[in-house]
Amino acid sequence: MIFKEALRSLKNSRSKAVFFALTFFITTALLFVYFNMAEAVPHKDEVFVSDNNLADMLQLLSKGNASNLMMVFVVIMCAIDLFFTNDFFVKNKSKEIAVRMICGATYLQLAGYLLIQMLILLAVSIPPGILAGYGLLRVFEAVLVKGGADVALKISSFAIVEFVTVMLFIIGVITMLNSSFAYKSGAVLLAGGNIGAMKKEGGYGLTNTKVFQYLLNLIGIGAAVLPLYGFFKSNGGLAVMMVIACVGLERTISNVLLPALTRYNRKKGTADTVETAANGFLRRDLQFTKITIFLLIGDLMVMLSMLTGRENSAVEKLMIIFTYIAISILQSMTVMFRLETDLSSRTREYFILGQLGTDEKMRGAIMNREIRRFYLFVGLLCVIYLGTALVSIYLSKGAALSELILLGVSALVPLAVMGFITIVFYRNVMKNNKTSGQ
Repeated sequence: MIFKEALRSLKNSRSKAVFFALTFFITTALLFVYFNMAEAVPHKDEVFVSDNNLADMLQLLSKGNASNLMMVFVVIMCAIDLFFTNDFFVKNKSKEIAVRMICGATYLQLAGYLLIQMLILLAVSIPPGILAGYGLLRVFEAVLVKGGADVALKISSFAIVEFVTVMLFIIGVITMLNSSFAYKSGAVLLAGGNIGAMKKEGGYGLTNTKVFQYLLNLIGIGAAVLPLYGFFKSNGGLAVMMVIACVGLERTISNVLLPALTRYNRKKGTADTVETAANGFLRRDLQFTKITIFLLIGDLMVMLSMLTGRENSAVEKLMIIFTYIAISILQSMTVMFRLETDLSSRTREYFILGQLGTDEKMRGAIMNREIRRFYLFVGLLCVIYLGTALVSIYLSKGAALSELILLGVSALVPLAVMGFITIVFYRNVMKNNKTSGQ
């Protein structure tokens, strides 16, 4: 009975289930390839860090063994992507779970219901991911041999143990998060509560004065812009410069860009409903998703640092490029899932817009303008930061032009695809709930 209900629920939310399974598929293939390729990387003399200062960290980044440096990074990034995907998947099921609780379902029944759904998704995503990873290993081996490298990418028993351990850990954590989230938040969401509401506390004293805030804003803009110049100084320092840029971007987006959108809307008034509504929703989108935007650009910059700021063997180079492409796809999906988590609860706002006199055509224009501007903004940030980094790498002859073009396209194409999928998802949300007012 529970199995049939779980299967029916997945069928009813097939689009979300497909993307959840797709994320697991890509992550499985990435980790399988990574762990096995890491075993084929020749180990260099290890570099030890005695102090946690910037000079030692840069030395580790430029001279440390690639497989060791990337191990923690890749695992953490894959885990974060899966956690965000799971967050999107579960939050869209919380009302369904709350109804089951009110109808008398026990915690054990709900846990079994969620576990069965998880096992079904894993069964359709992990085995194909392993097969895809094995196929990619054979393709990469052929590419390396054709390029003159004497290397064999074999399946390592130690790599398999690492892979299984990491996947079991991630799956276990996600399963616990699913159960606890459903149990604690289902009734709250059913009652109309908003657990994602953000509170903004006012400052005190000097920190709350306009002059001080303007000064902080200028520092934030400077921190966002100056790293672009630093990209041309050291390819190995791209990741460090990007961390500084993300700190500046956070301040610039939160305290400069978003207030500017608010002022523009107040000035515009109701003269253009589509424009003001799209800008208002865009403001909310950027506030809700900015952390995933920073992760997207920051992770890709770490890969560029690994690729160009050190001497890599042929296996290391191919492993880094493959990881760059996979991370670009996964993080673009994470941005999409984070955004769609909020969009899925947007029906009430559009119901109110309908009561205020907007017709279906106007609401469609608001959706399209909002999503286009959001992904245009994210793409523009990628062009500015990644584009500048790629230009600096090209000028310093750190990589071939064909490789740089591949890296640039790999960062932008997934965003364009996710933008199209988001528009389709948004329209379906509005279509399925246009008369509910919820």
